[in-house]
Amino acid sequence: MTELQQEELRKKLLTYPGVTEENVEEYLISYEIREEQKQMLTGSRGMTNSQAEAFLDRQGHPRPPGWGSVFKYPQSSQLRWSWLIVLIVIAIVLGATFF
Repeated sequence: MTELQQEELRKKLLTYPGVTEENVEEYLISYEIREEQKQMLTGSRGMTNSQAEAFLDRQGHPRPPGWGSVFKYPQSSQLRWSWLIVLIVIAIVLGATFF
């Protein structure tokens, strides 16, 4: 992450409620570690981007702001039920076309 990217991220993090300068530095270090590990996983280990992201999420590495998961609410492990409904509808439509 470049200095400019760090400064932009620092400013964005400071706008969040309850975030202090100390928290910001901790977050920046965590994001750097996540980025380095992701590069290692996708490079030398041959993982895809989505596999590396899922692995890093399971390891507890926080995602930077704006890096939300499509299937889960931000900062939560709760599924977005709208996706489940969409998948059920697709399954029903596909099932009806085969029978």
